[in-house]
Amino acid sequence: MPVKYRLTKINDNITRNTTPRYSVTLVSNGNINLEKIARQISHMSTLTSGEVFGVVESILYVLAEEMKAGKTVSITGLGTFYPTAELTREIDDPGRVRAESIRLKSIAFKPSPGLRKRMSNIKFVK
Repeated sequence: MPVKYRLTKINDNITRNTTPRYSVTLVSNGNINLEKIARQISHMSTLTSGEVFGVVESILYVLAEEMKAGKTVSITGLGTFYPTAELTREIDDPGRVRAESIRLKSIAFKPSPGLRKRMSNIKFVK
């Protein structure tokens, strides 16, 4: 099934360029949760959906613990996960930055070349 998209006009407020520009936004066709993924995998393997669910939960636990220890986590064929951080407030003197001034911003994900290759034949429809 193709992925739906929509175009959004980009307003250029910086330069006097009057040529219209557009960005593309993909439109979600729904969400699949871990329960459905586990059920699909169980139909493709000898594992039960409960076993698949348990393995994924264990992966999530280890992934979080390793990132808390300052590591990036690479899963072959899937990609690399790593935390990003930000300051809790603006600081004008770098010497005043302490660990308490930093918080988790997000968890970033960089897909592996293999995953990108699997996605290379994706189709789009307006």
